[in-house]
Amino acid sequence: MAINPDNVGFLSGNNCLKGSCVGRGITSPEEVQTAAVAAPESLNQKIRKRLFDRFHALRNSAFRIAVLFWLLFTVCFGLGSYFVYQTLQDRVLDRIDQTIEERFSETRDIYESEGIEAIIRIAEHRNEQSPMSSLMGFHLSTAEGVRIAGNIPLCLANQGWDNLTGADLGLENDNSTYRFFTGEIGGNVLSLGRNLDDLVDLRQIALSCLLWTTVISMLLAFLVACYFAGRANKRYTGISRALDVVGQGDLSARLPVGCAKDDVDCLSVKVNTSLERLEHTVNGMRQVSTDIAHDLKTPLNRLYITIEDAATKSRLGQCVGDDLEGALEEAQAINGTFEALLRIAQIEAGARRSQFKHFDLSTVLETAAEVYGPVVDEQGQQLVVDLRPGQSLPMLGDRHLGLQLVVNLIENAVNHCAENTVITLSAGEDDGIVWFRVADSGLGIPDSEREKVFQRLYRLERSRTTTGTGLGLSLVKAIADLHCGTVSLADNKPGLAVTVRFDRNCPLDAAV
Repeated sequence: MAINPDNVGFLSGNNCLKGSCVGRGITSPEEVQTAAVAAPESLNQKIRKRLFDRFHALRNSAFRIAVLFWLLFTVCFGLGSYFVYQTLQDRVLDRIDQTIEERFSETRDIYESEGIEAIIRIAEHRNEQSPMSSLMGFHLSTAEGVRIAGNIPLCLANQGWDNLTGADLGLENDNSTYRFFTGEIGGNVLSLGRNLDDLVDLRQIALSCLLWTTVISMLLAFLVACYFAGRANKRYTGISRALDVVGQGDLSARLPVGCAKDDVDCLSVKVNTSLERLEHTVNGMRQVSTDIAHDLKTPLNRLYITIEDAATKSRLGQCVGDDLEGALEEAQAINGTFEALLRIAQIEAGARRSQFKHFDLSTVLETAAEVYGPVVDEQGQQLVVDLRPGQSLPMLGDRHLGLQLVVNLIENAVNHCAENTVITLSAGEDDGIVWFRVADSGLGIPDSEREKVFQRLYRLERSRTTTGTGLGLSLVKAIADLHCGTVSLADNKPGLAVTVRFDRNCPLDAAV
């Protein structure tokens, strides 16, 4: 069945982008237009439509994914940079606070061991320096706020931690920021602090580095996203072109498969497998049509002539019993052919797989040998059953179809072999492979014909004078494929050996 390219092109247009034909089984332009009228556009659909109409690149899903990846990377990198910036700033500020606390504790120890005079000497030494050049700002005052000593003019009113400017400390023309801690020592008030210019410089350097890193990373991420988007779009374009060829009726086209074996490659392999099966089915239908027109033309002509003779005799008042019997036989043969074709089609479609159960293949072989043993003897042939006593060959499948498969192979050997032919039925199991073989000592099949005999209605030239429809081996192959099996023909020297193998490890949904 060919796909209409017009419908494919229509469904890839704006109506699908609106969301009106997604997941609703709409396949024709009329249905899409009806759905668009019946379902009003939501705000999200209107926004998407305007964006896609204005920015045509957004219609490309690979480009949209690349843009989303880039935006997500930018947001994540920005949040990470902010976290690094804040963490760095907090760590440095914690180290400054720790240094101030250690100095405050050392000063308190000096006061407790040497008294206020030692503290004043330290303050006089600090007074010779300004907070800009000093490692530590120092201010000692009484509890009432009277300055005793230090290198800071003003007393800090609030105890604890505080961030102050130079103007707050009474330092003229000083716009720097200071970190101070104020506490009591022996009834006096001591303030210690440090200049935060180094922290400010560190902030600026860190912020500049993070901004440049963010810009460069965003640019690289955008280029990488565009690169992968281009690769993905190239793959999608190859898939689209292959599907266009398939839509034009050429079922031999296949989707490109890369060496990465990623999800797109796996999907392409599955689609190619489906296309291969579809091509096989369509070619089989074409072959069946040709074979029916070729092989059933003669029986239909004979049926027509027989009926015409019967009608002529009936008008003349002659007996038409024999002619009607002949016509009935021809009609039954033709009807049997069509029933066999229909049965093969049903089997190939997997309709019987729901009836699969566990059964023993050895009992099926024994049943077939028991039923067809007398038939083989009547033809002057010999049936040899080569099965070990008590041998068990368990497998999953349809027991009735398995019996029909064995029967068809035995009938094929009986019908196409001469008298005194030995037909051997054997079976076994090797590494999870259950197999059975029907071999005969007849004329066999030439190598050039072994693949053709599985075609529907195909018969060898020497077999056209014998009874049959040419569907026996076609039915055998269809049943084997349904059970995830294979059929192989080999030279039995002399004769033909047909071997059917069933893989227990093969998933049954992969068959056919």
